[in-house]
Amino acid sequence: MLAEEILHLLVLDDSSNNAETVANMLRNAGHAVHADRIEDDEDLREALAKDDCDMVLAKPRIPYLSAVEAIDIIRHAKQSVPLLVIGDDADGEQIDEILKAGARDVVYLSRPMRLAHALLREVIAAREHRKLLQCESSLDEANNRAQNLVDSSRDAITYVHDGMHIYANESYLKTFGYSDPEEIAGLPILNMVKKEEHAKFKKFLRDFDKGKAESNTIDVDGLRPDGSDFNITMEFTPAAFDGEPCTQILIRAQAHNKELEQKLSDMSKLDLLTGAYNRQYFLDAFNRVTGKTGHEGVIFYLHPDNFKQTREDIGIGPSDQLLADFAKLIAGELNGKGGFIARFEGEYFTLLLDDQSLGQARGLAEQLCKTVEEHPFKPDGSNISVTCSIGLALYNEATTNPQDVLSRAERALSEADKMGGNHYRAYIPGEEEMAEQERIITLARHVKMALQGNKLELQFQPIVSLKGDENENYEVFVRMRDEEDLILGPNEFFPAAEKAGLMTAVDRWVIAHSIKAVTEQRREGKPAVLFVNLSAASLKDEKLLPWLRDILKAAHTQPDTLVIEISESVACSNLRSFKMLFEGLSQLHVRLAIDHFGIAPNYANLIKHSGADFLKLDASIVNALSSSQEAQDKVKEISVLAAENQKKVVANSVEDPHTLATIYSTGVDYIQGYFLQEPNPEMNYDFSSMG
Repeated sequence: MLAEEILHLLVLDDSSNNAETVANMLRNAGHAVHADRIEDDEDLREALAKDDCDMVLAKPRIPYLSAVEAIDIIRHAKQSVPLLVIGDDADGEQIDEILKAGARDVVYLSRPMRLAHALLREVIAAREHRKLLQCESSLDEANNRAQNLVDSSRDAITYVHDGMHIYANESYLKTFGYSDPEEIAGLPILNMVKKEEHAKFKKFLRDFDKGKAESNTIDVDGLRPDGSDFNITMEFTPAAFDGEPCTQILIRAQAHNKELEQKLSDMSKLDLLTGAYNRQYFLDAFNRVTGKTGHEGVIFYLHPDNFKQTREDIGIGPSDQLLADFAKLIAGELNGKGGFIARFEGEYFTLLLDDQSLGQARGLAEQLCKTVEEHPFKPDGSNISVTCSIGLALYNEATTNPQDVLSRAERALSEADKMGGNHYRAYIPGEEEMAEQERIITLARHVKMALQGNKLELQFQPIVSLKGDENENYEVFVRMRDEEDLILGPNEFFPAAEKAGLMTAVDRWVIAHSIKAVTEQRREGKPAVLFVNLSAASLKDEKLLPWLRDILKAAHTQPDTLVIEISESVACSNLRSFKMLFEGLSQLHVRLAIDHFGIAPNYANLIKHSGADFLKLDASIVNALSSSQEAQDKVKEISVLAAENQKKVVANSVEDPHTLATIYSTGVDYIQGYFLQEPNPEMNYDFSSMG
């Protein structure tokens, strides 16, 4: 910071030598310096008045001013300018007196490195102190403005501490029928609630204080001094008043609040020009039905033909009216058919028809084209003939990406446009695409059946310590049997499970059965620890951690027998969710591992800041160890950084003796791979063989 800024120094000295010496020292250290020599109190006051001084460097005493007097002048000028004493010619008593008066340090010209270090340290501290004072001043101003806003707010606002009122604005007093703040000072907030709702209100307060309330608002009947009651919504927020922690309560009349919220909600769903639903509402609705069991239907993508030319012919205003009439006409045709129209962008509209077959959709598309063609559009009094083109695309329970369906509908619309307009076309997938979709649907169905019938299987591969860990560590793998009783690996059925939204269910099955397996091993006296992989879907599952807490408690299993694995790419792509997972696992005392580690360019930062207990190297790095010095150097670097940050490194995918021989010199803590043992239904590896 200081290397690019000019340091303004005042040197209290009766000779210019010291000022020049100090300035040269700092310039040689790479700092821009402006040094002024001062000889008396008038010079000092004049220099301080310019308000650009960073430091005063003073001899203990010169004929017209002493260092102690200079400190007093600086203090009365109310400036946070540090003073350092040049101690070369001073005795111990002089220095003690000056330090007692408020000097920041003693420096010596004979020790230039220490002088420069001390001076820059104090300059930085002084500048930070001034910034702090500015921040405090800004904070005071902000607090005052905030208080003025609260005082004048039309919303009823109060602050309570330990259930008692400590402040209320005028709107709050009027809402409850009070005229003077003193009337409610120290009055319990419970007095503002109808007696019949006290139990409900007390429970909400207890839950809110413990952070267990489902919402920060509660609907109750408020109570006035005359005994009359009225319905209100109370919104609770942690706050501070006069520097003390408290709770802010915001109160609005319930009837008005609900009416306003309903209007805002309705407006947020609509396209204001056409009255149709807007793009976001359509996407939200489509997301809710895609991939859900039993949901299948058709997306329509349509527009008035040659609209751009029409706009040029009749102008912007009439063409906007035409779009509104077009949307209204289509919406009328959908009445009773269960669908809705949304303006997607520009002149393009979408229809969502859930629970519709392609045959039904074709019939509706033909009817819409005919209705639009026969309708007399009269924007701004003119009479315009309009036709439309429509693209159709199917979706079903195997659909996980709505954008894919929209793209198909758009391609179908393009085909209809090529036919000259006033046509519809349905997207027909090619044979390969249909076969793939059918395969995914079939696999997804098998995954569901395996989950329901408890027919997934676990296999275990040992993770062996090279440094004396007495635990018997295994990574857990999941397998599934197909209809022909053939075993499928995760690479074969995970993609289908992901597309069908089943990965969170698969992860929970694996975790639950892993906990059961490790508990049985512990009961037999074996110190088993299981590493369990977690998918990206489960990383984002807010209910996973509470579920994991409950199942660990129910199984009476020690949490440190479980290690949750997340791949490096998933962690880097979901840093916020990854941080929340780490914090939650830490509270449960469950350890964390990062799998496929070392690929991301910022892997060094992950080592320092991820909080993971284990780093499992990516197979590509391990496989290159026996032939690549670069890979060896990288693993050594990771091992050193891991050791410095109390983490363990696992070399995954050790497949041959050459790789194993190389690993011993890299600092790796554990090894895993087919060279030791392939995944096995039993945890039967002889860990003593590596002793």
